[in-house]
Amino acid sequence: MASPSPRASASNAAGSVSMIDVAGPPDLILKDTAPAHLAASLYLSVGGYDASTRNITEMAVSFSSQGRRIGFVADETLTCNGLALQRRGGTFDLKVSTDTFAGKGVTCTYRSGPNLGTIAFTAPVAPAILSPQDNSVVARSARTPVTFRIGGHSTMFYVIALGPSSKAWSDPTGTRPPQVLLDTRAFSPGHGFVALNQFFDLPDLHSTGFQSVELHGQAVQQIGVTWA
Repeated sequence: MASPSPRASASNAAGSVSMIDVAGPPDLILKDTAPAHLAASLYLSVGGYDASTRNITEMAVSFSSQGRRIGFVADETLTCNGLALQRRGGTFDLKVSTDTFAGKGVTCTYRSGPNLGTIAFTAPVAPAILSPQDNSVVARSARTPVTFRIGGHSTMFYVIALGPSSKAWSDPTGTRPPQVLLDTRAFSPGHGFVALNQFFDLPDLHSTGFQSVELHGQAVQQIGVTWA
């Protein structure tokens, strides 16, 4: 199995985990963009690999028809709990403090002329690395404990520790143990990271007016440590 590779420094982690850039054929322009003609895709990214993105949630919603992404050119809008998402071509995007939605019910309302459609779900709480603490000194060992909290309904997650030139990680799993033990004996002393990467779903996700709705959810937390 190839090793997971979270970003290891703030210099190459300027933003949150982005899942909204999609390559493919040109967007389809419809004359009628009422929700009855559209399938909705919700992209939810919680946290990031550095201090500037650790408490940020990014939400992006795109739409398709007959398998083609839709581009909007009229007066279509999307709001979630009263917050307006910025429209960029065929995608509506919003970045907020994670506390804005964490653990709360979220209702998004799409408007195309007089036509309305809604998407509703309960947002997950943010995952967290509980120990070691950020910027702490951690002894290298065959069984370095990492305790954590999973946010929301996890489908898979892994924990990874990075040293100056080595890494150790847990096997991906869909269970919820509160702790993993990583072998960090091969690490050189010095600066490193511990990261938690989680993929999740939203069991209560539902929509009205749209043909369908799907979710792509990912959450990341990373802290800095010094290996001793």
